[in-house]
Parts: sequence; structure tokens; C-alpha cells
Amino acid sequence: MDIQFTRRENAEWDFIDSLMAFNSINIGPKLKQDYANIVERRKATIKSAKDVGQIINDAPIYKFASFFERHNHAMMFDTTLDIVGERADEVLAWLDDDNKSGALGSLDLNPDVGVPDYYDRIEIHTQPGSYHGSPYAGLMYHWMIGPFLVHRDDKDGMGWALANAVPRKPYTSVLDMGCGIGKSTFPYCDLFPDAEVTGIDYAAPMLKYGHKFAEERQKKVHFSQRLAEDTGYDDESFDLIVALWLFHEIPNPVADAVVKEAYRLLKPGGVFALMEGPPFKELEENHSPLSAFMLDSTGKRMSDPYLPGFFKRDRVEMISNGGFETAYDKAVSRTLATEDSGAKNFFGPYPWWVSIGEKAG
Repeated sequence: MDIQFTRRENAEWDFIDSLMAFNSINIGPKLKQDYANIVERRKATIKSAKDVGQIINDAPIYKFASFFERHNHAMMFDTTLDIVGERADEVLAWLDDDNKSGALGSLDLNPDVGVPDYYDRIEIHTQPGSYHGSPYAGLMYHWMIGPFLVHRDDKDGMGWALANAVPRKPYTSVLDMGCGIGKSTFPYCDLFPDAEVTGIDYAAPMLKYGHKFAEERQKKVHFSQRLAEDTGYDDESFDLIVALWLFHEIPNPVADAVVKEAYRLLKPGGVFALMEGPPFKELEENHSPLSAFMLDSTGKRMSDPYLPGFFKRDRVEMISNGGFETAYDKAVSRTLATEDSGAKNFFGPYPWWVSIGEKAG
């Protein structure tokens, strides 16, 4: 939907967009430099995220960055709701006008799915109403993710990073678990044009926006409201199943159920692949304990309560325990870390981390 901003709304949004960029590419480097100075001054030995916390928790720059991050998000969501609220009838009518004649894809909503108890009282990423509690959730998420990533993902780069890491096979049926608004789903429409591409999510508002977004982008996606841990699809329904940024947003027991469900749904020889940041152990040993600390603390601060638990896990072990005969991790190029190899990225330079399970043929 092409919403025409007023001059005032344009000014407000440009201001918030610039603040978010300032947080990522200006405050981040200052925080890292101050942290390095403190470590040097104290002659500290840093091996873990816990060690980092003992160094930086009381540092003024970290306190300011934490305050800035949370309130910048709140300002962004509040402004989005103000802008959309001025056009509420028009926006809601657009969202409700689904499965139009001639549509490339489809939308299948099931109100019986409900809200999983692990999301019942959580507003993920501090988004008002989380992914399910506002009819504007999909639009809010889309408007948030651009500034949050300093527009590095405007061309679905994260989705492409996972899609390009998947073993090349002649896939005919692709399932994206936790697809949200479809940005993670669209690359498979281009990579495997003859495949049937399906995206599932528990949240109807995300799917409704995703369906409209896909049609605007001319991507043929079948969106369906289902739980990743209990999809209701028949055994061996897909030959590729993917999940981008899903696993850090669900509790570990649910993550285990999702892996088992993926195994059940895959045809013999099928592939399951998920992408997240590297596990804390990988960050601490081979990249930066500061990056591990920033991910851990942001998860706790920004209503991502399951992130710390997931990033402590051995993902190969998780996938193997789910039944997969072959399981492995794969570091992939993090092209969104900016052209300076991530030096200015708030969370630091490190690769994306793809974990893959292959079902025996």
C-alpha cells in the first residue's frame, strides 16, 4: 500500500530513521572504543560475555546506548501507529481485501490457531501487541526493520543469505517456518521458480500484510496460519524447509518440537536449514565476546526473552536430536554488516550462522 505521507509525517519519520542509523553506526563504534579503553586500563582478561558485562555494565556509554535503543524503538512504533491511525479505515480495508481474483498466491487464515502461551504476555522486540495483537503488526514490523537494519535489508539480503546457503537440489516444495511478512520467503520464488512456496506463521496480521506485500512484489507465495511446532501438514509434504530468525524467538522445548516437525514434514533426501547469529561460544572464541554480550543483553532488554537460551545451544546437536541423519553448521558472508566489514555495526563483525539438517534419502 502506497501511503502518502504529509510533510510533517515525512519529517518525523526521517528523524526517527536517522536516529536509528546513529545508534548503529555512531554509538556502536564509540561503545566499542570505550570498552577497549576500559579493558586496557584494567588489564582485564576477557573470555566470555559475562566478563564483558563486568567491564561495561556501569560504563556511561553502555547505559546511554541501552536507553537510546529502547526509546528509539518506542518512538518509531508510536509514530508508525500515529501515521497509520490517521488512515485506519483505508489501511484496514486494504489488508482485508485478500485472495483477490487473479492473485498469484493465496492466504489461508485459521482463527483456531490462537496465540501460543509462550507469546501470550510478550511484545517481541517491544513491538506493541507483538506480532498478533494489532491489526497493523505486519506494517509496523516492515516499517521498523528498514531503519533498524539501516536499510541494509531493503532487498531481502538476509533471506538471500540463507537461501544461497541451502544445498542446491531440484526442490519442488518449499516451506518457510515463521515467515512473518514474507521477506525471508521471497528468495525461494526466484531461486526455484517451478517450486510451490509456502510461508507459515502463527500471527494473522503478519500473514495478511505478507500476502499483500507478496502480490505487490509479484511473488507467488501461499501463506497459511499455522504453528511451526504443529503444522497439521501431512508427512513428507516438502523437500526444503527453512527458518530465518525464528529459533531465537521461541523457547528451547518448542525449538526441539519444530525440528522434529521439520523432519516429519520432509521427503526422503529433504533439507532443513535455519539461520541466526553465531552461538555465544562461537562468538566468544572466534569473533568477539563483546558481540556475544551485546546480543545477550539486547535480548533481555528488548523483549526477546528466548534469545539468550537459544544462543547457548549446540545447534548441530539440536538438529541431530530431532532425527536428522546429517547435521552441520555453516558460516556465511554477512553482507549486511556494512562495507567496512562490520566495524561500525552495533553488534560487531561476525558471519551469519546457518545450521543444516539433511534427511536420509
